[in-house]
Amino acid sequence: MKLRTKITAACLLLSCCAAAQVGYTYKPFENPGATVTRVFGMNNHGYVVGMDDSTPGRHAFLLNKKTYIPLDPTGTLGTHTSFARGVNNPGDVVGGYFDDAGNEHGFLVRKGIVKILDVPFVGSLGTQLSDINDSGVIVGVWIDGAFTAHGFVYQNGAFAHLDYPGALDTFPIGINPQGDIVGNWDTDQSTVGHGFVFTRGQMFSFDAPGAAPDATAASGINAGGQIVGGYVDVNGNSHGFLAEGATFTQLDCPGALRTMAWAIDSAGQIAGTCDTASQRLGFVANPAPMTKP
Repeated sequence: MKLRTKITAACLLLSCCAAAQVGYTYKPFENPGATVTRVFGMNNHGYVVGMDDSTPGRHAFLLNKKTYIPLDPTGTLGTHTSFARGVNNPGDVVGGYFDDAGNEHGFLVRKGIVKILDVPFVGSLGTQLSDINDSGVIVGVWIDGAFTAHGFVYQNGAFAHLDYPGALDTFPIGINPQGDIVGNWDTDQSTVGHGFVFTRGQMFSFDAPGAAPDATAASGINAGGQIVGGYVDVNGNSHGFLAEGATFTQLDCPGALRTMAWAIDSAGQIAGTCDTASQRLGFVANPAPMTKP
């Protein structure tokens, strides 16, 4: 599939996007013993990954359906601030952690073995791995000496740069089985910026309908080209979104003050975070069954 004909021939860019309201059933949750649960990634088997504070600090976790698994609980990830950002169908998990000096490093967990993975670029101050597809291709972000964020792709043992043309910062966040990449870019670090899609060697920028200027971020993309992310509206409220071609659906957890959609699987199931007045939760949302008129 040509990424929904390259997001409806770039109709998704800026001007000709349509808003829609499609029903979803939300399941907010809090991990055992946690007061903060953040969900950032999901695979097609229903596994979700993220970060919580079920033990003192903030640490990476994997939720295997109903089984809660802290990642590397007595090792580097369990003894430092860490967060899992992506998980593929074979079960590989990627993310980042901060060392004792406050420097950020990327990690890959494969078959229970933790591998530290940092970019080799001159001047790099930190690395974060954002997502991994079933072929083992990883996308992520590295920080230079000016504290500017740059994107990268890691494939077959080699790192390649990925920056949006003219951007100050580039944040690749999600990758699908075909290698299509989504994220956000900015020209001013005080803003969220704009969403982008990278497909077949081309980059397209977009903003969600109703978003304030410079306030859209894409974070996940599935094999069918459905994209999820978040935006801040003109009133300062944060919402998630689902983009299917040029059609956008606003996503909000019931009763939440803020919602962010981070990942979407091949069945259209969405995972993310939502905040109420008193709770910081993860959620999984399923498309509501169609009803006959």
